[in-house]
Amino acid sequence: MTATVPEPRAGLDSRLRRRVIVGSTIVVALVAFVVWADDRIDQLDASTQATNPIIRWEYVFVREDTPHELWDRTVEHLQLTLEAMLIGFVLASVLSAIALRFRWTLTPITVFSGFLYTIPSLALFGVLVGYTSNWTSALIALTSYTLLILVRNIVAGIEGVPPAVTAAADGIGMSRTRRLWSVEIPLALPVILTGVRVATVTTVGLVAITSIIQLGGLGSLIFDGFNDRYTTKIVLGTVLSIALAIALDLVLRVIEWSTTPWTHGRVTR
Repeated sequence: MTATVPEPRAGLDSRLRRRVIVGSTIVVALVAFVVWADDRIDQLDASTQATNPIIRWEYVFVREDTPHELWDRTVEHLQLTLEAMLIGFVLASVLSAIALRFRWTLTPITVFSGFLYTIPSLALFGVLVGYTSNWTSALIALTSYTLLILVRNIVAGIEGVPPAVTAAADGIGMSRTRRLWSVEIPLALPVILTGVRVATVTTVGLVAITSIIQLGGLGSLIFDGFNDRYTTKIVLGTVLSIALAIALDLVLRVIEWSTTPWTHGRVTR
């Protein structure tokens, strides 16, 4: 007869308290910012440039074209990031499947993807733009930088599945394909999704460099600010880029948490 021993409540309560504290702090900070911003907007006039040399609040809150421009730049940044990640994940999955099926190909694949990762982004954009459109050049370059991270994590995740588990799957008559989809990939998801998170945040940063080929999303604000010596654009581009990276990382963490329930709140028997 076996007894079920639940995970100690102290650990769960401690994590719950931390989450409540963090969430409450964020909410309070947002409310305080909204109150401050509302009061600040009421006081804006032409003299704020002199009193605020770093950021000109009327550019943010009063200028009519600013919301539209920020939205367009954010959408462009997000679109470049997601398209590059989607293409990169598909390619990395295919390369990882080949490497896992034919072990001798693992070294050439990782060496090649590592070589792509070491190419300076400015040089790669400069070469590609002469043969394709700016958008295609950006996608090719951004995708190439995701391959090394994704391939390594996918392969490491699959190889990290305990041999006893795969042996048990073989013992009950699972085919290689069914074992991969039903056993190995689910158990490898934490490692795979960690690679996706790292590659996504890295890509958010690299998208800004595409400003040299008239793209760049939020990064173009930073470059325009430097060219115009206008720090407001630099601050906006920097803050929004960081916020986008954090938001995507949080979304992926939620996906990881919801798709791998066995990694938290375990019940041992």
